Amino acid sequence: MKSFVIILAVGACTALGPMPATTAVSAVPSGPGAEAQVGFVPGFYLSRSAQDKAGGTAISELGAQVDPDRWLGLPGLILGARIFGQGGDTPGEPIVGYRHALGDDVSIAGVAYGAGKTSTSKLASYHGAQYGGELALDARMIDIASWLALHVQTAASATRVVGSGTYCADGSGDAVDCNVENPSANHVIDGRVSGVYPAATFTIAADFFRQRDSVLHGVRLAALVAAGEMPLAQNGVQQAAQMYVTGGLTLTLGFGASR
Repeated sequence: MKSFVIILAVGACTALGPMPATTAVSAVPSGPGAEAQVGFVPGFYLSRSAQDKAGGTAISELGAQVDPDRWLGLPGLILGARIFGQGGDTPGEPIVGYRHALGDDVSIAGVAYGAGKTSTSKLASYHGAQYGGELALDARMIDIASWLALHVQTAASATRVVGSGTYCADGSGDAVDCNVENPSANHVIDGRVSGVYPAATFTIAADFFRQRDSVLHGVRLAALVAAGEMPLAQNGVQQAAQMYVTGGLTLTLGFGASR
């Protein structure tokens, strides 16, 4: 389960508080070696929560992980970290998990993660701390060539959110950008949200060169679609959660010892 302590400080145009719906980690073991990932993962911004209307978005992400395998005598272990978000609002999140191949075509994974962050923009601010987990199942569907295979992966995550913060609002209580030039004209609200918010992610991935016995362990180009629940608040008061749907695209490179 992923927990997030948040201060909701937001504006209608300002995006603060990135909340990825998935780690986007492939369930396929690739060690011993390391993987680097860049792209956009599905999720939502906490700033959207204070507008009383759910809405997902693609969140920029950069991460890396180590699969030590026989180097440490711990096959399946993965250790890594990633950053996500934009501008100065880019939380860092450590990742630890386990991956296991059930055969030549099916793999499973479990991943735990957590992050904390404080950021301010246009007189609004938020503070966050999170921990969470995700389960994933990957299946190789088609071998298009000896160097290219099509995979599908499904993943489920859960996020506990507990947050409080300060932002500017309009007459309806929805978040808007604060008036920086005339702060006294702002209607300032303190808000709070809490709860556990699940998400499910479906991935279609093209895996290149994964079967080669070389230092290149593979290249994965993945398209992701996620659906989940997110917290909402109006006039600083929490409302019923709503569902969002959004997508993403990632590129992962794997390197390591020859198998």
